[in-house]
Amino acid sequence: MRQLSAHGLGTLSIPEHEGGDGANYETVLRLLMDLAAVDANLAHIWRSHLAFVEYLRLVPDSTVRAQWWKRIGDGDWGGSALSSHHEPTKDQDTVVTRDHTGTLRITGAKFYTTGTLASTWTVVSATLEKSLAEAQLRRRRRSGAAGLSLDDVAEGLVVVRVRQPRIQVKDDWDGFGQRMTATGTLQMRDAGVEALLDIDGRYTRVPIFHEASLVALLAGIGRAALRDGVAQMRGRTRVFNTSTGSIPRNDNQMLGIIGELSAQLAATEELVRAIGRELDTDRLDEARLLAQRASVMVPKLVLDVCTRIFDTLGASATSTSWELDRHWRNVRTLATHDPAVFKARMLGDWEVNAAQPTPFIATSSGHQQS
Repeated sequence: MRQLSAHGLGTLSIPEHEGGDGANYETVLRLLMDLAAVDANLAHIWRSHLAFVEYLRLVPDSTVRAQWWKRIGDGDWGGSALSSHHEPTKDQDTVVTRDHTGTLRITGAKFYTTGTLASTWTVVSATLEKSLAEAQLRRRRRSGAAGLSLDDVAEGLVVVRVRQPRIQVKDDWDGFGQRMTATGTLQMRDAGVEALLDIDGRYTRVPIFHEASLVALLAGIGRAALRDGVAQMRGRTRVFNTSTGSIPRNDNQMLGIIGELSAQLAATEELVRAIGRELDTDRLDEARLLAQRASVMVPKLVLDVCTRIFDTLGASATSTSWELDRHWRNVRTLATHDPAVFKARMLGDWEVNAAQPTPFIATSSGHQQS
């Protein structure tokens, strides 16, 4: 985290007029792809911090935002803790209450807490006790939100300091990919809450950014798979007796495969950048559709790259010393965060019935499950 902060990645997406670097979405997504091509785990951790910043950008009070930007500028880092092992669309196992001193407290457990283990703060989804939900409903109505009920604000987002006595973070993520993402179980027992974020991110940039940043990771990993495969191919001298070249790098069939994979990756990266451009021009409906389309196609294209690269190599490419399979494992793991099958259904419904795609959110607060 210190290295990422030292290189300015902590404040990169904070608006320039509020003291940050003010990088636009296209730039952020491009850099996310670049980092994923070098270190998929580190890029995934940065993605959580970027999402943390996106939530804070929705906070209406500029003074509160400025306080958070100061902390991040000083090197603080944000993680995310938005999912549970069960009840994926509810947060009844994680509850925020107010104690007799007026302090907000949180009790519960979260999993898939990418980046939290190494972060200063983490954003947590939770059910609000009735009095807190009622207060939030009054604030929303005063701000002009109409048609809301208590159920609409019963779940919310809070920011919690990770290093405190009543919090335990377990490094127990056992997935076969993205193994070093500081992901695991977050257990909170009457822990202090730093802030209750009075925001509704459902139809904002936040869900779109979640989708776009995820496919950016996939595109970057695909680039790494092609790079590593090509490096091996260039160094090979042995060929099969059925080869069309004296060495692999002169085999026209192998070159054709590499060309196809290169074209696939170019298409995925351009699609990711296009989402960023739509976000930068506030064309949220267009960005949402592009993100959904990317969520359907990018996993397929990148998984194909990570598989077919082996067709250009020999059995030695399966050596564990090369770990060429790590790219496929990382992509397969990330792709399960936001299943393409649901996106394809919604896109079909939009094409045929003009039904607007639903943002992929875990609760009414507009936060992602991944």
